[in-house]
Amino acid sequence: MTTRQRQGEAALTSSKHWEGIGTTQSAVLRYLRRNHAASRAELAEGCGVTAAAVSMMTRDLIRRGIIVEGARRPSGRGAPHIDLTLNSAIGYAVGVHASRFSITLMLLDFTGKRVDEIELRGLYDTFATARSAIQKGHRALLERNHIPDTLVIGAGIAMPTRFQRGVAPLHLAPEVLSWDEPGLFESIQQALGCPVLIENDANAAAMGEMALGNAANHEDFLYLYLSEGVGSGIILGRQRYRGHLGNAGEIGLLLPLDRPRPSFTDLAAWCQHRLGQIPDGRSQDIWQRFLTENVSVLDEWIERTGPEIARLGFMLNAVLAPAAIYVGEHCLKAFVNGSRSGSTSPGWIA
Repeated sequence: MTTRQRQGEAALTSSKHWEGIGTTQSAVLRYLRRNHAASRAELAEGCGVTAAAVSMMTRDLIRRGIIVEGARRPSGRGAPHIDLTLNSAIGYAVGVHASRFSITLMLLDFTGKRVDEIELRGLYDTFATARSAIQKGHRALLERNHIPDTLVIGAGIAMPTRFQRGVAPLHLAPEVLSWDEPGLFESIQQALGCPVLIENDANAAAMGEMALGNAANHEDFLYLYLSEGVGSGIILGRQRYRGHLGNAGEIGLLLPLDRPRPSFTDLAAWCQHRLGQIPDGRSQDIWQRFLTENVSVLDEWIERTGPEIARLGFMLNAVLAPAAIYVGEHCLKAFVNGSRSGSTSPGWIA
């Protein structure tokens, strides 16, 4: 799409452009995002609504430019099906993962396809430095892809945080406690100039798995998230389960403090203890090289922590009995691969 075409789209894309889209229309959009294309009959069956309702909703979405009609498919008897797809260029979202050691920004089109990505490595000891990096990366993504601000629907920021209903909007995790400042949410929304959602990083990972992963299409699953700490996101009935205060899934609290943890913090401490030195920061490339050169130390750590992740998995399975437990990480694939291949890894970890 040319810059002129994008500017034409931008003239249509505004908060008013999306007004009036209801719950069922949102379900239609989610279905198309997950399945890429579908006929009206498939949408009716997949979303549990009547053919007449789908016809009315899709007519409105086509008029808005949010979905488009595509190719015709033979359907056996009767008229051929017409595939409907999302208009990938109708709007964009920016996903941000923020930690004390790196800021990663990803630009997604309306279908959920990754358009571009930027990683800004550094040491972000204050939220002011993190906010500046996020703003810089956001601007760079839009400029180098020729996308006007008005086409940005919103930004989602994943960071280590807790929520406490009725007390404060955010309770930051210990590793980013230095980011705590008044008006954090308002300042980042002002810096980006678009609607912003701040989410716990484990919950954000689970939501991403639900929307664009979960190949087996499980209705219930748990996403085990390994990063600086250990957390999880819970999906029940295709919905994110938060619990009363919004912090369901903090499974790291189940691990005794004197036990090894399958986390980057624990890995770094183990390497420091065994080798006397570790790389600065959390660059995955640098750490992969470091661990490749010290693979015996990594193997020892996997042997220590493998039983702990298996123990967590068994506890979660006993309480929730999900269809699957996915393991994801923002640190080192070596740990997940190693723990999966180890004898202590339960077979139901997906």
